[in-house]
Amino acid sequence: MNISRLAACALLLAFAWSCTTAQKKEMKASEIMALVKKGKPVHVVDKIIMGDLDFTADGNPHFLNANMLQRVVESNIFFEQCVFMGKVTTNGARGKTPVQSVFRNNVVFTGCDFRGEVDFNGAVVFGTVNFSRSTFRERVSFNHAAVWSKNSLFSGAIAEKQFSMIDASFAGNLNFFNAAFHANASFQEISVQGNIMFNNSEFKERAGFDMMSVSGNAFFNWAKFDQLANFSGSRFMGLSDFTNAAFERPPNFENTSFMNGKIE
Repeated sequence: MNISRLAACALLLAFAWSCTTAQKKEMKASEIMALVKKGKPVHVVDKIIMGDLDFTADGNPHFLNANMLQRVVESNIFFEQCVFMGKVTTNGARGKTPVQSVFRNNVVFTGCDFRGEVDFNGAVVFGTVNFSRSTFRERVSFNHAAVWSKNSLFSGAIAEKQFSMIDASFAGNLNFFNAAFHANASFQEISVQGNIMFNNSEFKERAGFDMMSVSGNAFFNWAKFDQLANFSGSRFMGLSDFTNAAFERPPNFENTSFMNGKIE
């Protein structure tokens, strides 16, 4: 394909994107936080969210302990097919004291497009977490997050930059079926009480699953790893399925425990 055709294709893609986004109406992040402050449900579909969405803003956090404040979010959070132009974050600070967000209800962002960073570090969620079919264009972090519901869903999600979920805990299932990671993906030391599903997922860069603990079954069948996949020191208490998983480099299973067997 010559340069003129490439330029024409780029213009057509840009035009298609502008037409798609032009159909969406803009909404300020401050409008959403006004609902959250009042404890009202947030139900937003097909909007462009302008500005940073900070769930610790405009609230009245209380002291969890001498070194940590908590901001309790009572609202049910639901976004579908939305574009977030700024950051989405669940932690902040009041002076020198960090603030952690606690969500009493669901946190749902299905089919969304995140243009800024997504930071759920340390968040606590008692409802369902659902980021299915969403695209993350900048760094994503769920480090030390805790989810107490039956399901956490990231199926079909695409992470274009680094994805990090280190030392997170899930009381139920964790589903990354058909997800794609274009940069390093880190899941070290996560704890999953239910099943974990990475079947048919694709990892373009390093994938870190070392020191993780899965009480239910683990599904990595048909997953594709282009770089090193590290499972060292992990414990799989249920059945582990790696049927037709493709490793371009030899994976690291040093000191990995398979309590109920491993299917390859």
